[in-house]
Amino acid sequence: MSIFRSYTNINKFTENLMNTNLTANIQKLFLLIGLFFLALSALISLGMLIGLFKLSQFELIGHSGLRSVAALAVSGCLMAAIGSHNK
Repeated sequence: MSIFRSYTNINKFTENLMNTNLTANIQKLFLLIGLFFLALSALISLGMLIGLFKLSQFELIGHSGLRSVAALAVSGCLMAAIGSHNK
C-alpha cells in the first residue's frame, strides 16, 4: 500500500510541475508575441514617417491605416502585459 501512495504522490507532483512549466511557457510566448507586435508597429510607424509606406496601405475593412497600426500596438501591449503577469 505504501508503494502505491508514493507513486500517486510522485504522479501528482509531476502533474503540478508540468502545469507550472506549461503556464510559464505560455506566458513567455505571450510576452514575446506582444513585444514583436510592439516592435512591428514601431517599425511601420517609422517607415511611414520616412516615406517607405503610405498610410493607405494599412487600411482594413474601411478603417484608416493609422487605426490598424494603433490596434497592432495596443494588442502588443495587452499581450505583453498578460505575459509579464506574476502571481
